[in-house]
Amino acid sequence: MDWVVYLIVVASGICCGFINTIAGGGSMITIPVLIAVGIPAHEANATNRLGFLFQSVVASWQLKRKQTFEWNQGLWPSIPLMLGTLGGAFIAVYVDATVVTQWLGLMMLVIIPFLFFKPEKWLRPRQHNVNPRPTWWLNVIYLIIGVYAGFLQAGVGYFLLTAFILGAGYNLLTANSLKVFVITFTTIAGLLVFILHSHHLTIHYGVGLTQAAGQAIGAYLGAHFAVRWNPKIIRGFIVVTIFALAVKLLIFS
Repeated sequence: MDWVVYLIVVASGICCGFINTIAGGGSMITIPVLIAVGIPAHEANATNRLGFLFQSVVASWQLKRKQTFEWNQGLWPSIPLMLGTLGGAFIAVYVDATVVTQWLGLMMLVIIPFLFFKPEKWLRPRQHNVNPRPTWWLNVIYLIIGVYAGFLQAGVGYFLLTAFILGAGYNLLTANSLKVFVITFTTIAGLLVFILHSHHLTIHYGVGLTQAAGQAIGAYLGAHFAVRWNPKIIRGFIVVTIFALAVKLLIFS
């Protein structure tokens, strides 16, 4: 690949890292780019996890420095999320993701009304009343989200935001920071499965790490905006990106 291709890959990574840190859905940029440069779709799905790992580590570090969340708030949900991710990634190795992609588009549209349902739950600080240990039913939800994260991952941030805010009761800034933090663990779990099944698919480390460098830059920038922006602005950004993601999945996938 020539330098122009790598420049495009890096640029897509920067955009993805920024969008994922602020809201989510950045994979709708990176996966199509990976496919466009000649990587098969199922291998692009696996290779894309490299960038997610880098951006999540960088963004989590930045957000923790700004004291937007506590470690124990993210570690408890990470347990069921990782277990689900291991199963979902195993399925992704052997099953075509086309049908699930279409269903994801529908689910994205379903999520949008939740952003307007009792919006004070999204905007009012409540984390001082939240128990970091999830209830059993919330653990089940995290497990299901983990299965999806392992299978496809694109858009998983929206499901996590919904669970953290409407389920656990965190405010938008804390929930968004926790989303970034726990994705680090789900990405590690998914990558582990893909690496162990490298005889079924190939992770393209050269392109993936190049894109990951861009995602780390985008995540660093996004972490600053996530803290400085008014929660209402972040909510509006999330609505726009969810709708765009749904259209992309339903019409162009």
